[in-house]
Amino acid sequence: MTRSKLLARSGAVLMTVGALATGCSSVSTSSPSQSTQDGKASTEAARPGDTASSSSSPAADAAAPEVGECRALGYAEISDLSDVTRPKPCAERHTTYTFAVGTLPDDIAFTGVSIENRAVQDAAAANCRTAFSDFIGGDGATRALSRLTVTYFLPDQGSFDAGAHWVRCDVVAMQSEMVLAGLPRELEGFLDDEKHLEQFGVCSKGEPGSEEFKLVMCTQQHAYRALAALRLGTGEAAYPGRQVTKVEGQQRCEAALEAEMGSGGGYTYGWTYPTPRDWDGGQRFGYCWHRTVS
Repeated sequence: MTRSKLLARSGAVLMTVGALATGCSSVSTSSPSQSTQDGKASTEAARPGDTASSSSSPAADAAAPEVGECRALGYAEISDLSDVTRPKPCAERHTTYTFAVGTLPDDIAFTGVSIENRAVQDAAAANCRTAFSDFIGGDGATRALSRLTVTYFLPDQGSFDAGAHWVRCDVVAMQSEMVLAGLPRELEGFLDDEKHLEQFGVCSKGEPGSEEFKLVMCTQQHAYRALAALRLGTGEAAYPGRQVTKVEGQQRCEAALEAEMGSGGGYTYGWTYPTPRDWDGGQRFGYCWHRTVS
């Protein structure tokens, strides 16, 4: 069984449809029907006790974590359902920051229920997703343009059965597909200032639609940068169809890029939008990409 634990701000699952050139020859690209799952770990689910360390005890496992804790975890570790890694000083390099600790509702979390239960997982995800938006700041589009996202952890099964029903919400930054970046010391309201997208923004190593289309933080070597995230519908809306996602979306992308880059042309850009499957997974944004290298 696989597990998707990282909760991207906008779903961030993109279906590449093409790239266009303004002020130079027209370019179109195509790719197989393949989604790139940005900022979402999909690994084998951790079994109860898999993440326990020899230095932990049942009492320590059951104790709720605290807001403000920092840890140095790797990509594989943030996919685990439980984590008993000891916090470290936030002045040192760290890759996760605990920004919220919630409690699961009693009608979902009770003795005998597995921490892998879908209702438990959904409740944990919803708890952290809401808390993340309030904590990190920015609007939906700004968060969609950021490589900052959130993962969550639950008590191990034994502690859960003993009555520990907390959920730990951690911020992480996806440097590349399977590598976490170090985090800044201060993160509350971080995306209220869009200048932070210069470092933590969404970029790609290659052209949309190509095999080199790999998402990275903009501090990494890249060829394209996402300059705009355009909302294509509300959370409860049905998939709007090709006219809205591709045709009208691309027109909106062109207008957004002209506003950003000027109307003189001479730049290359691409537009990506969600498939119906991505939409069902929560993605509501399309992305305008600007080529940053010649």
